[in-house]
Amino acid sequence: MKKVVLHFSEAKTEQEIHGILRTAFAFPEYYGANLDALYDCLTDIREDTAVGFCQPKDESDAAVYLRKVQRVFRDAEEGAVDVGQEEGGHAGVEGA
Repeated sequence: MKKVVLHFSEAKTEQEIHGILRTAFAFPEYYGANLDALYDCLTDIREDTAVGFCQPKDESDAAVYLRKVQRVFRDAEEGAVDVGQEEGGHAGVEGA
């Protein structure tokens, strides 16, 4: 299982957050750097992947946006599990 720890403590903007995600998951050049594009790329992951978040615990704009990012991870995990079960296996992200 692949393990990815995302360090967002220094991220101040949505673009910085998406830059961290793009690098950590080696998203394609055409990654749109928004929540819809994140969902699309996450659901394309076929290797079991455990994800950990290190993030600010304040109410900054970045922290609020990261809660939305975490929701996308949960949604993608649920969608990937459904697809994986249909194909006879498990695919997607875990621990989001």
